[in-house]
Amino acid sequence: MSVVRIIENGPEAWRLLQGIFCVYKPPDMSIRFLRKVLISNICRDLCKMKQPIPPPLISIKSSVDGELELVKLKDYSATPQVLGPPFQPNDIKLSCAPIFDNKISGVCVVGVNKGGGMTNTIRESRLIRTFQIEGKFGFATDTHFHDGQVKEKSKFSHVTKSRLNKVLMSIQAGHQRKSNEYLGVDLQSQAAYEAIVQDGLVRPSSGTPTLLYALNIVDFNPPDFTIEVSCINEDGDYLTLVIHEIGMMLKTNATCTKIRCIRYGPWTLRHALLRKHWTVEHIIDSINNSREFVKKITPETPSLKKMNDYSQSNSKPLIYH
Repeated sequence: MSVVRIIENGPEAWRLLQGIFCVYKPPDMSIRFLRKVLISNICRDLCKMKQPIPPPLISIKSSVDGELELVKLKDYSATPQVLGPPFQPNDIKLSCAPIFDNKISGVCVVGVNKGGGMTNTIRESRLIRTFQIEGKFGFATDTHFHDGQVKEKSKFSHVTKSRLNKVLMSIQAGHQRKSNEYLGVDLQSQAAYEAIVQDGLVRPSSGTPTLLYALNIVDFNPPDFTIEVSCINEDGDYLTLVIHEIGMMLKTNATCTKIRCIRYGPWTLRHALLRKHWTVEHIIDSINNSREFVKKITPETPSLKKMNDYSQSNSKPLIYH
């Protein structure tokens, strides 16, 4: 367990606030509001720290006997009452690598100041993300999420863990076949074989359909169940659609009740700062811990495959059977 360094000097803390860190995004919190809370907390902590003392004003006065005397006066023009807080929200540049929906909670990678540009690099690297998705059998809503309007109800007593596992394997196999097609080469050629063997997982570029690399059952307690999905180019609507399609393939209905990101590339839940730890000291500590991860992430990673141009009409989320 890392030891959080105590920093008392505001300018020193500001100098260290450059890079990538990881937080735990609570459910029902938008990325915009998360950014606002982080900036507010950073400003609050920086302003509470010790600030540089402005040099005094020097005034020359003559004494009664005619000698000149140097008098030091406080420079009120450099006080917070005149200049305002030493650190303000507009001074802080902060951006998030994933653009999660409000319904998604979990690992969220954030860049502060100079680290803001690094979030673009992370986004372009197409890092694989892993989600734990909770669902409930027996009903369907208009949004495929539990807070939507119920449109249909059905029985689910025939659903077993083995049947659910078969459906997950079927979906995974369909996406595996599609991922090979994204290579842009003849699948029967030597080039396709070498690309798959040497470069590992195929990572499509932005705008291509979602790929699901692995689906596993975490918990099965009807009507509730939890699956783990490793994927790329997904969004909240697509993940809720996966649960809906699972229900349809099992000849029942299923609705998503919770989505939590447990891994974003090398960052996991143990790296994510809880909201009570969204302070300057913990953020600086997280930046230091993330440096090794950032060094290994570049868009030119060998496992990143460049796809042929894909039709935008194929970008609609589909579950391949």
